Amino acid sequence: MIQIFDTTDKYPLQKIGKMAGVCWNSPIDSPEKNIKRAKDCITSGHGRVLEYVDIELCISGYSARAIREYYTHIGGAPTRLQESTRYVNCEKFDYYLPQTAKKSAEAEKLYTECMDFIRTKYGELLAAGVSKEDAANLLPLGMMTKIVDKRNLRNMINLMNQRLCTRAYLEIRTLANEIKSALSDYSEEWKWICENLFVPKCDVTGFCTETKCCGRRPKKEVSN
Repeated sequence: MIQIFDTTDKYPLQKIGKMAGVCWNSPIDSPEKNIKRAKDCITSGHGRVLEYVDIELCISGYSARAIREYYTHIGGAPTRLQESTRYVNCEKFDYYLPQTAKKSAEAEKLYTECMDFIRTKYGELLAAGVSKEDAANLLPLGMMTKIVDKRNLRNMINLMNQRLCTRAYLEIRTLANEIKSALSDYSEEWKWICENLFVPKCDVTGFCTETKCCGRRPKKEVSN
């Protein structure tokens, strides 16, 4: 689940155009001209001004593993807070069930039994007097967690280019698509950004940069 906080800039294109207008010593009182100026900056590759647009959101229902991958996108000074395993009782934690574990009843049974075992032993440790922060060492990467995330638009575009790629792990690709959908509904300006900038990196380069190509775009020819 993605919750977009109202502290997220509602009119990102107008803000980009306004900041650029100051640098160009141009009038900044027209929303239409600011939007046009913003799109000119974006299509021209002037990315620094994108860092003025703030995105603040809450992410829940994704595993600690997916969130750990999300954390790797640290450029542009993003920051985040994560649900505490020191103070929160996680005895009834939810968890991510990967696609390959759903392929057979036996695989799903093994997976869920393992998670149930961890839940049970976690509870027994608490009952035995072990603190939550120490019992948390048992908790799996597949456990669902919750974070509050803040980052700027330039960083989010980079994240989307990487994580919307079909080579990205399915869960974090799902997370990227959910963030994209939530921001697209936030305002018309965000809808334009999502449709035009939140795309796989091969749509940006025109070719695939991955060693193991999915075939969505041709790989770049490399001369010997």
